[in-house]
Amino acid sequence: MTNRIFVFSGHLGEDRFGHALAEAYAEAARQAGAEVRVMHLSAMTFESALLSGDFKGDQELEPDVAAFQENLKWCSHWTPVYPLWWGGMPGQMKSLLDRALLPGVAFKMVEGEELPVKLFKGRSARVIITSDTAAHYYDELYDCAHDKVMGRQILDFIGFEEHSFKMFSPTYLASEEERAVWIKEAAELGKQDALALQSELAVA
Repeated sequence: MTNRIFVFSGHLGEDRFGHALAEAYAEAARQAGAEVRVMHLSAMTFESALLSGDFKGDQELEPDVAAFQENLKWCSHWTPVYPLWWGGMPGQMKSLLDRALLPGVAFKMVEGEELPVKLFKGRSARVIITSDTAAHYYDELYDCAHDKVMGRQILDFIGFEEHSFKMFSPTYLASEEERAVWIKEAAELGKQDALALQSELAVA
């Protein structure tokens, strides 16, 4: 597995704090020696999954969905950066995953087996989330609910078994000084992840 990082910003709109976090992470990873690709959900065009089928890939992939899919295949480490909306990722990002994480691409069902083969096996991920909900409420009141869905039912299901979560919150109360500190933290995470991948390659 190579030192390739795919950074995906799932924030909508052109001027969002999450974009700054994603770009800081990506640039630091590049500076630390990783190959980095970046995509922004706000710049993508695609239709939601059709409800007439059962997500088998009959719907033709738009170029942006195909590029997202290719970047997941290309990377050894995926870093999605997105806001927490009503306890989950934005609906448009969920629609993208519905379209891209198809049978035969992200997983493969095997006759007689209850769990699928994970086609992205061996990759890692770091999920960076922004939220207006304070972290202690997310932990105590909501029991880190989205971490379980994203971690177990999406990342682990397709092979990103080594994954971690970082939340920046509450964003609506954060001063410019606090946001600047968060951007530095995101950059440090990008550097750490790139160096960790490089270390794994050296050992291999």
